[in-house]
Amino acid sequence: MCPLGRDPETGRRSDLSEAPLPLAQDLRQKTAALHERVEVLLGLPDSIVDRANYIAWLGHYLALYEPLESRMAAFDGWTELGPFNPDPGHSRRLIQDLDAFCIDARTVERAPAASCPALTSFAQALGARYVLEGSALGGKVILRHLRARLGDEIGEATAFFGGPYHAEATLWRTFKGALERFGAEHPDERADVLAGAVATFTALLEWFTPFMAERRA
Repeated sequence: MCPLGRDPETGRRSDLSEAPLPLAQDLRQKTAALHERVEVLLGLPDSIVDRANYIAWLGHYLALYEPLESRMAAFDGWTELGPFNPDPGHSRRLIQDLDAFCIDARTVERAPAASCPALTSFAQALGARYVLEGSALGGKVILRHLRARLGDEIGEATAFFGGPYHAEATLWRTFKGALERFGAEHPDERADVLAGAVATFTALLEWFTPFMAERRA
């Protein structure tokens, strides 16, 4: 009889006693269904069809991202977690793109507080940032399609989809490394990181569902 807690064929300890997955991998597996729902809902890049549509998308992203990033920034664990920029900068790049279209970002109505995930700890804020940074990885592909479709109409409004995470995969690896160190050093907070990621994916779904319904009407 194989000792309790060991695989009967290999004799190795069972999954119950093995070390947990690296946090980034664990998050990816446990949020895969939500991630897919967001991608299907947004339908990028095909759902951005012209200049006016692109401007509307940038504004809708900004409306949610700026208050969300403000909530994330309220926690002081970012500099300790490094090395990476504690400011995600997505909102700044969205404002830059709107400015390229001569749109005053101050005229964009921000999402109500209830539309943003209620982040109550740094671990939850870290989960939210995992979603934003992971979502940014596809920007380079989206931007290439937008350039092909819109041509000169896109002008200089390329900062959001063409931001630093799209150009340098090393930045994403640096973030993942920091995320995984946090998971290893704070195993009791892994569930909170997951909760923050789930809440952020859910917020994206709820914020963009009516927006996409208008686009498809």
